[in-house]
Amino acid sequence: MHDARLREPAEVSEPMGVIATLIPNQSHQQRLRTAIRDRHQLALCDNWEAVLTTCESQPVRLAIVDLFVDGGANFERVRQLKQRLPRLTMIAYVIMASDRAHDLFDAGRQGMDGLVIADEDDSPRALLALVEQAESRSLAATVRQSVEHADPTVRDAVLLCVTRAHERLSPEALARLLALPRRTISQRLSVAGYPPPQRLITWGRLVVAAHLLEDKHRSADRIASSLDFPSGSAFRNACQRYLRATPGEIRARGGAAFVMDRMRAELGR
Repeated sequence: MHDARLREPAEVSEPMGVIATLIPNQSHQQRLRTAIRDRHQLALCDNWEAVLTTCESQPVRLAIVDLFVDGGANFERVRQLKQRLPRLTMIAYVIMASDRAHDLFDAGRQGMDGLVIADEDDSPRALLALVEQAESRSLAATVRQSVEHADPTVRDAVLLCVTRAHERLSPEALARLLALPRRTISQRLSVAGYPPPQRLITWGRLVVAAHLLEDKHRSADRIASSLDFPSGSAFRNACQRYLRATPGEIRARGGAAFVMDRMRAELGR
C-alpha cells in the first residue's frame, strides 16, 4: 500500500511548496524539518511507488530520497521518476560508506541533481540553501526552453544568471564561468538583442525572486537576503526600476512568468 502522509499542513489557504521525501531515518527527517520550518510541506513517503504517486498528485517541485532505502542504489526508480516528471528536482540524502562510493560518484549521471551526506553537510543552514538552490534549478528548466534557439553563449549566460542567482555573481565571475573574455560576452549578448552582463545578472535574480514570491509565505525581505540584495529596499527598488511593480504586485501577476514576459518585452525593444 502506498503511504504518503502529508505532514504539518499549512494554516492558511494559500498553496505552499511540497517536498516529497523518502527518508526512513527519523533523525534525518527531523534535520530537514528543522531546516525548512514552515516554508514547505513535507510529504513523507514509505516507498518509491508512494514518491511517484505523491509527485504526480501534489504540487511537488523537489524530492529528497535515500538512494539506498532498499539496500542497493535504486537508479532504475530514479530514471522512472525523471521520465515521468522531467522537471522534478531530485536530491539524494545518504549515509556515506565505503561500499557506496561508486554509486554516489555515479548519482549525477543517473539523474540526481544534488547530494547530501549525512553528518557532513546536513546542517539546517546547508539543507535550506540546497533546497533553495534546487528551486532555482527547477526554474532553469523553464528558462532553458525560452532560450533554446539562442546563441550557445547567450543561452549559457542566461541560464547561469538564473542558476547562480543566489551567489554574488558579477560580470567578471560570469565571464570566468563561461571561459570567455567579458568583452566577447557583451558583444554576443548585444548582437542577440540581450542586455549587457550586469543587467542580465539582475534580470536573472529578479526571475528567481519572482519564482520564490510565488510561495506566499516568503517575505520580500527574506527573498532579498537569500539572493544577496544589499537590503529589502534595494530589492524593491530593483523591482520598480526593471518591472515597475512591487513584490506584492509581481506575486499577484504570476511571479516568474510575469518577470519573464517583461524580460522578453525588453528584448523585443
